[in-house]
Amino acid sequence: MDNYMRKHLLSLMAVIVLILSFPHICSAEKAGSSLFYWEINLFQGYSRNDGWTGTGPNELKKSIGVEDYRRFSGDYGDWLVTDLQIRLTYNSNIGLNDALDLEIHNAYARFKLLYGRADIWVGHWEPAFGQEPQIDTYPDILETLYMKNIGFKQDWGIGVRGAFPWWDYKLTATNGSGMGIQFEGNYLFAGRIGIGDPSFDNYNLGFSALYGKTIDSMGKRLVSSDTPLKRRIGIDVSLFYGSFELRGEAVYGTEDEKDVAGTWARIYYFLTPDQKWRMDMQYQNWYHNLNKKGVVDSAAYAETSSAQVLGFSYKLNAPYLLRIYYAHDIEGRTGKEDDKVMFQLYYYYPDIRGITNLQSDYGGE
Repeated sequence: MDNYMRKHLLSLMAVIVLILSFPHICSAEKAGSSLFYWEINLFQGYSRNDGWTGTGPNELKKSIGVEDYRRFSGDYGDWLVTDLQIRLTYNSNIGLNDALDLEIHNAYARFKLLYGRADIWVGHWEPAFGQEPQIDTYPDILETLYMKNIGFKQDWGIGVRGAFPWWDYKLTATNGSGMGIQFEGNYLFAGRIGIGDPSFDNYNLGFSALYGKTIDSMGKRLVSSDTPLKRRIGIDVSLFYGSFELRGEAVYGTEDEKDVAGTWARIYYFLTPDQKWRMDMQYQNWYHNLNKKGVVDSAAYAETSSAQVLGFSYKLNAPYLLRIYYAHDIEGRTGKEDDKVMFQLYYYYPDIRGITNLQSDYGGE
């Protein structure tokens, strides 16, 4: 048995042990509360250029996982929140030796200080930049600009965040390597200030900045040890009006000596009063190597990309969500265009027995 196969078998055994033990751990009596969820993600896509594919945007793959979320309380309310979210993924596009992987999404402890005005977290969580920490696209097909700006969603490190009546802030200092921990001169500092509380004001306007050297990684695998210096500033907005949810983001900065810029917009529209049917539209554009006049020259155009997406999602019942999307991608390097159709069946529920029930409104929803 080679090292790759042994590694994946050990990962599989670790996941099985965690899955079997978590329900018992979560049932222990503790001050506070705990939530335990099972997650199953089935994804399949078809590309006009590449044919069938088992991976999609947002690093999406077939997977099974669990989440254990806990709150610990004292005489003056919650003082600690912990979250562990892991999944075993399968990439059907590559050989079996590399197809299985154990991914860590959330793995943090957040200490609640000054009544939520200065919470400190440590572990694996979100760098504080742009829209990604506001919506957490972990189970989604659609992605934000995080791959262009940072290259990963979560990172190992520490951070502080706080919320006030009409504004909030987030500051993070992280490793700059994503899921795996690397030390190649990499680091990442990021911060965001938001104005408006979506729960009361139906909007949030954010201003973000980041500075650091990040490693090109895929999951825990190191793709390249190069650490380009990244500087970014960004503005993002979220608006909620009736059945509409509108989000947008614009970013400008540098990557080593190259200027970069990107725009992103997403619209959700709930088609029915019970919010089971939803139409999703998204546009994303990215420019790498702008000239000093702020326009794209011929060399920069070779590093431009854009994507337009239209799709529908249907909340079948409490555990199940169905999605189907169409995407049109343009790669500026060659002018090559591609059309994709993507399908997703997503299960997220505390009771694994719900997996066999595909009837509408299961669980009393």
